[in-house]
Amino acid sequence: MAFVLLAEPAAPVAGVLRRYLEGAGHEVAWVASVDEALRAARERPPSVLLASGTGALDGEALCRGVRAQGLTAPVLLMYPPDEEHADERALQSGADGSLVGPLKRATVLTCVSLLVQREEARRAPQAAPAPVTPAPVEPPAPRAPQVPVGATSADFEFLKRLMFMEVKRSRRYRYPIALLMVELDRFQERASSLAPAARKGALAETLGLLVAGVRDIDVAVPFADSRFVVFLPHTPRSGARVVAERLREKLKGVTSLPAGTASVGVSVSEPPAGKGAGPGAPVQQISFGGMLKDAGDALRRAQAAGGDWVEVASDASRNQDG
Repeated sequence: MAFVLLAEPAAPVAGVLRRYLEGAGHEVAWVASVDEALRAARERPPSVLLASGTGALDGEALCRGVRAQGLTAPVLLMYPPDEEHADERALQSGADGSLVGPLKRATVLTCVSLLVQREEARRAPQAAPAPVTPAPVEPPAPRAPQVPVGATSADFEFLKRLMFMEVKRSRRYRYPIALLMVELDRFQERASSLAPAARKGALAETLGLLVAGVRDIDVAVPFADSRFVVFLPHTPRSGARVVAERLREKLKGVTSLPAGTASVGVSVSEPPAGKGAGPGAPVQQISFGGMLKDAGDALRRAQAAGGDWVEVASDASRNQDG
């Protein structure tokens, strides 16, 4: 699976986290100080660096040190339950995300799995995986398809936190982002004759096609049953539509289901350019939940039009969401 470097000064906490990670098949190395962590990361770059954000081990300083050394491994910082600005603090230190206690097993494992999936895709953009490819498909597939729409499960809560970091970066640095909600049309009907294992295999194949159909910097994850979310950083409205149409066509090639189609709802945020739009400008707030809602509404309109369709949310609907 993945090699996780765990930087946590408290042995009892580290022990619990280590059991979580090793129980899921990950290899774990534990260090208790910033110096040890920097040395270990140099000697063997981890798949994910999971570190205490504050306290006896200053994970924020560790993250800055790791970035100063040119290491690109994803960094996740852990904060106590009373920390109200975990996302902002993690973002400012250069981390990829934050976790706020109490740290539950599902949250930690989902966090690591999603980032491992993202890094594997980034490092192998030319791999052109087959429809069912264990590396990008395996981490989220067993759990996420069971999450109902609108749920607040640990998996989806982590996904929101990860995307929130990306959304804030887009506002600060003024680049467009897009969110696609993809669903197989009439999935329940098409999969009614399949055994549970074959049904799961069809969803895994679908995710594999989505991963193969986007760039190495994009993220595709299961959302609910036959729905998937695709996050596209640095993507304007025109580009998001092109990607959505490509994925719609690609999903006609799901071999483990009877011939069928897919629909896509698209939500795009394009920060205005102009004076004061540099990195030092005030950060404008945007809701990842609002983008998700817009994409879901657009998806429903695409399905109401008969399916096999791409619908792009209007700026008006997004502004009304606030």
